[in-house]
Amino acid sequence: MHVRPPWAEPAPAGVLDIAIDPGQAFGTGAHDTTRLCLELLLGLEPGGELMDLGCGSGVLAIAAAKLGWDPVRGVDHELESVEATRENAAANGVEVEVSRFDLLRDGPAPTAPTVVANLLRPLLLAVARAGFRGDVPSRLIISGLLREQADEAAAAFGAHGLQEHARLAGGDWAAVLLCR
Repeated sequence: MHVRPPWAEPAPAGVLDIAIDPGQAFGTGAHDTTRLCLELLLGLEPGGELMDLGCGSGVLAIAAAKLGWDPVRGVDHELESVEATRENAAANGVEVEVSRFDLLRDGPAPTAPTVVANLLRPLLLAVARAGFRGDVPSRLIISGLLREQADEAAAAFGAHGLQEHARLAGGDWAAVLLCR
């Protein structure tokens, strides 16, 4: 998988290529937490619905759509992120339904059978406390965590019947795959 700005050379044939222009949104795809989420996503069998909580510029949602999840939805509290995700999805030739949603104020998080949440620790813990609208995801990828925060965040989702299945680390950061 190759994540790049729109002005950079595309990936060679056979490599999943994603062009991202973050605009005013968060996320270029270059951070360790995004890379770790992508690695965990690549290890899953794609299919069915996927929700990206805190979609930023849309990197994870776009990758999921290109890998075969359908439908793909994303939410973010910032209007700039919602717009950037829409524009980046269109530029990459995929469909991502995206809307504004404040994970701190709007109640339980929207859900799907597979959920990705590359958020900072306080927001992940708030999502774990508030729970999910509808069924608990079968698979949840969490990141945005320093290595020493991963145990706490994974345990917080244990209240929803999610258990750690895999963990990756890069630099000071970690990502965890939780499964029901």
